[in-house]
Amino acid sequence: MEKPNPLPSFSQADIKKVLASPEGQALLRMLNKDGGALLQKAAAAVKSGDIKTAQELVRPVMESPDATKLIERLNGQK
Repeated sequence: MEKPNPLPSFSQADIKKVLASPEGQALLRMLNKDGGALLQKAAAAVKSGDIKTAQELVRPVMESPDATKLIERLNGQK
């Protein structure tokens, strides 16, 4: 049986910092391109404990070349 994939731990301050950054805002716009349906489905999956489904839902967006560049820039800001 496969173990659930734990989410990395982020403090509320870390999340606010990322969401306030231009890169974080750009990622949110990418994830909300469909009016937020994707994020709502992913959030519902996380809430029910189904992290794998949440990851699978956002993976196509998060692995796009544009998102990859944004994530690399965010990682460089640590």
